[in-house]
Amino acid sequence: MISALALLAVSPDVQGEKVRVAAYNVEWFGEDANPTRIENLKSVLGNVKADVMGFSEIRSRKALGQILGDGWSVGMTDDGEAQENAVAVRAPFKLKKWEMLFPNKALDFAWPGGRDCLRAEVETPGGKSITVYVLHLKSRGGPSRLGTDARREAAAGMLAAWIKARPEENHVVMGDLNDAPDDRSIRVLATGDLNAPAGRPKPGEPTLLKNLFSDLYAKNGVTFGLAEEFRGDPVPPVVPGAMADNDRLRGIEYRYPQDVRVKQVLFDQILVSPKIGADGTAVYAGVDALRGSAGRVRNGEETVKGTLASDHLPVHADLTLP
Repeated sequence: MISALALLAVSPDVQGEKVRVAAYNVEWFGEDANPTRIENLKSVLGNVKADVMGFSEIRSRKALGQILGDGWSVGMTDDGEAQENAVAVRAPFKLKKWEMLFPNKALDFAWPGGRDCLRAEVETPGGKSITVYVLHLKSRGGPSRLGTDARREAAAGMLAAWIKARPEENHVVMGDLNDAPDDRSIRVLATGDLNAPAGRPKPGEPTLLKNLFSDLYAKNGVTFGLAEEFRGDPVPPVVPGAMADNDRLRGIEYRYPQDVRVKQVLFDQILVSPKIGADGTAVYAGVDALRGSAGRVRNGEETVKGTLASDHLPVHADLTLP
């Protein structure tokens, strides 16, 4: 007779099914990239070991094909935009469906150009379903962080409403959000409250999604700009004062970069439905992600082909599905 304890040990419904997800802004990654940059990126992906990857700033499928090996399925529009989002799913996980969620031109205030939210349905080897959203929210540049806050907040509110209407799904939101976890746009997305203020999460507040990188941010974790601190030795993805400086400049006009004391910040995040378990949450900051020279881009084209993998670092998390 098989004991009840043995049944519990093998039942996927009791233990849950594992999936590693990761998000990576690959900084204007086009076709015919520098071979050294390609090798650095391949090394990073090999070390991250994700089952599901969300990419931002991809020029085309051909560009992404330079760093993905066999066994990956890709979803992206590939319509000529220089900063498209993409989702890549590695077998035995399956990419069942994907779409751009808010493609209407009337919504470009919140979702400009190739930055529209990419929604994908992924099936695990055990037959469970995950709904993945890959984001690259409007940047803080042009005219200013304060001048673009409303655009990121609008996008967050629209996506929050979409997710709130579908509580039965396993939602995973990830990407370059161009705001830190305590900024208002991310707080709107995490709480589902359009009036959510900026600041640290408060006990008892509503939770639409749990932000897996909120605690790391409170410890001055960063995902953007760390390569500027690389001198050949490993650099932890933590910069003293990063959180305080981002908070100091919230809601005011300022000159960039002249008025910024700490340029590094945590932009790249993963948020998941509260019922999903998570561990192994980390920023990958291996030498392969930090070494090399930065390229130069003009009008969406890389005029100087750099060897640095990206100005962002990938984030990843090991999820346990309910």
